[in-house]
Amino acid sequence: MGVLKPAAVCRCLSAIVFAAFLLAPPASYADDGSAMRRAFWNREWGLADSIYNATSVDAAPITSQDRSLYLNALWLQGRYSDGVALLETMPQSGDIGFPQEVRPYAEMLLVLGQERTGRKGEAFERAWALWNGAPSPLRYYLAFALARLSRDLSMPDESAEWFRKMLELAPDKKRRLQALTQLMETPAVNSDEAAALLADSPSNAKALAFCAALPKGESTAAEYALGYSDYTKKRYESAMSHFELASKDVAYGEAARYYHAYSAYREKENALAFKLWRDIALTGSEFPQRAVQRLTTLAGRGMKKDVLDVFQKVSETRDDYPDLAADALAGLARIGDAKTAAAAREILYEKFAATNQAASARWESGWKKWKEKNYNAAYKEWSGGFSREIKNRELASRLLYWQSRALFEIGSPVAAERLKSDLTEWYPAEYHTFLANPRGGIVSADAPVSYDRRSALEDWGFVTYARLESEMTPPRPGETDIPGLYRSVRLALWEGDYSSAARSFGAFQRAIPASEYASSAVLRHSFPKAFEKEVMDAHRKTSVEPAIIWGVMRQESLYEPDVTSSAGAYGLMQLMPATAREEARKLEMDPDSYKTASGNVLLGANHLVGLFARFKDVPRSLAAYNAGGTPVTRWSASPISDMTEWVEDIAYAETRGYVKAVLRNIEAYRLLYPKE
Repeated sequence: MGVLKPAAVCRCLSAIVFAAFLLAPPASYADDGSAMRRAFWNREWGLADSIYNATSVDAAPITSQDRSLYLNALWLQGRYSDGVALLETMPQSGDIGFPQEVRPYAEMLLVLGQERTGRKGEAFERAWALWNGAPSPLRYYLAFALARLSRDLSMPDESAEWFRKMLELAPDKKRRLQALTQLMETPAVNSDEAAALLADSPSNAKALAFCAALPKGESTAAEYALGYSDYTKKRYESAMSHFELASKDVAYGEAARYYHAYSAYREKENALAFKLWRDIALTGSEFPQRAVQRLTTLAGRGMKKDVLDVFQKVSETRDDYPDLAADALAGLARIGDAKTAAAAREILYEKFAATNQAASARWESGWKKWKEKNYNAAYKEWSGGFSREIKNRELASRLLYWQSRALFEIGSPVAAERLKSDLTEWYPAEYHTFLANPRGGIVSADAPVSYDRRSALEDWGFVTYARLESEMTPPRPGETDIPGLYRSVRLALWEGDYSSAARSFGAFQRAIPASEYASSAVLRHSFPKAFEKEVMDAHRKTSVEPAIIWGVMRQESLYEPDVTSSAGAYGLMQLMPATAREEARKLEMDPDSYKTASGNVLLGANHLVGLFARFKDVPRSLAAYNAGGTPVTRWSASPISDMTEWVEDIAYAETRGYVKAVLRNIEAYRLLYPKE
């Protein structure tokens, strides 16, 4: 099989074969200081062994800092016995020992090493002594260690309290879920904790069994969690009974009413869905925008007048929630009659000129004019809708790109090229920017020196705690800590937590000028070569270009290997079990191989092979990956003269956004990782 080439990818670049690449740390981490420092930050563990062993044989001098880096290198490899032996011979104080701010973290490594080498009593005593006065970044993991050790030393009540302390200290959802999962394993878990776990992880079998065993209505939190679990499994009738009981819960009530409405909608109980969504739209604080968006779907079920009445009331009464009022006006403009729509657009453009909602309405109006070949009118709508203040970067770049296209059609190429330059400068690495500029505004450059911040924890190799320190250190009031945000991204990536790195990059990106995140060295943090071995293996076996695999993976799972969608899609490539097993059959693999990272990537790549063979181009194949082949065949009934227009005309908003995002990802990967 030859290498698959993405024909007609809207001016996408030619395919590039990837060479092996490990995202390097900043120069100040790997390129200065000692040989041990360079070996550590480049993860060259064999070299680190050689450097350390040479000091033992030749009695060459070695600093405590280099010993500490080697110690952490041993830990990262799981060589706990070697680490404990080294740590117990290291000076603990004085000029050649650990500095004061690092010493508690070295003690923590000894706790973990003793725990993992069977010395649990010693580990518990050491951890208990360390608890009082422990620095904040250490306390979550120290509570975790004390919980495990208490459990293993037959102190179940104490263990449960330490797990609760861990939950209290959890700085984010991921670590909270870790604490709840551990607490669920104890006999002391209570209904609120089980419900919180089930709400966060709707397929957790133990939390589900615990909540299901409670008397009906005893815990509204559990009723919500049970309802949400049923909702994710599309058991809507059962979900409704739970959500009704949970609707009065202080914490979960509005969410329960929202998902109750959605479940009723799926069961075609339109009047009930309307009532619940209407009330949330008019009085809610957590889900009103989502309720307004869902109400639009009921307009097509014979409730258009009722929906328009709600939108009118929301636009007039929800001054407390400007984005919601803008959503309602956009809804009136979209589904109202000509007079209603015109009046709504006038208010929307006047009161909410620089919002996503006004820009979207302008886009839709201009697109109708474009399809009628009224290019002057299309340009007028799109130029009126564009503002640098629009928060949605994809929408803003779309308006600029199509303005440029309209100007070319009108016969103003100089003005069109000027807009393309603005697009490249203001919105690098966006889908529409790649359409206008083969490089998408990405420049080959290092990260600014001002981003380079590190603490003693990094200098001495305690990366996990350095990362937690960076995440837990708030900026000063009124300031954005750009180096701190970049540090969090970089450390997550170095540890192989690709998903957290990519998520954190979003906050970092919003805080810096476009000219800085256009740097290739910076953007690699948002487009890492995640699961490189698995991707390259899949490439060798299927000939699917690695950039395409990574592009799909980024959009499907954001590099989370164990994520399950509400529809049941699983893993890095978000494969439905039936699809995965069919691909496994074709490749003569275990039917459940999609549950491993390597199997999931390979089966996802092989599914793409079939789609490429069927649809002959990347955009339609990606649309089919997301929406299925049947609608794509329907959308392709007429000859396609302009693939870019075809993408904009995709009937499903989710699929349209998906195709654009993956095409952007593919081009970013090609540019960021050229053939070496």
